[in-house]
Amino acid sequence: MSNTTKKLTLIRHAKSCWDDGELDDKQRPLTRRGEKDAAHIGKWLKDQKWRPDTMWSSNALRALMTTKIIASTAKLSLSSLEKKKKLYLAEASELLGIINNLDDRIDHLALVGHNPGLLDLVNALTGEMIETLPTCAVYIIELPCRTWQDVTTGCGTTQAKITPKKLR
Repeated sequence: MSNTTKKLTLIRHAKSCWDDGELDDKQRPLTRRGEKDAAHIGKWLKDQKWRPDTMWSSNALRALMTTKIIASTAKLSLSSLEKKKKLYLAEASELLGIINNLDDRIDHLALVGHNPGLLDLVNALTGEMIETLPTCAVYIIELPCRTWQDVTTGCGTTQAKITPKKLR
């Protein structure tokens, strides 16, 4: 099943609610706009015939809600979703470590997580110098690698990118 290229979709969680100051950071839900943005992104991904082999989400509520809305709107099988504690606020180097240890039977991984780790990872993999990764932004990166272990800084090419604002 393994190809000569791997594909990585990086998705920042949608807009989350800060209304309840007592709420633990991991428990913050999406705002209504965040839910709508995630649905718009899911529809856009479905229209792109986007089909990751598996989708991993940070265990923060805002990331899980984003993941479920996108997966449902994009008509993905929810059996391919996994909640990963180590994605919560992970730095780029930690994310790269997770990627380098992936099973090579996976050709396309989607990660839903947080800034600044995702922003730094996009820049590290693609050599781009984007300054911001807005909420619910998506970067699909093509990696010319046979194995995930070969994925390293500068090896990726941005195949597609979208933000909810561009879909409004």
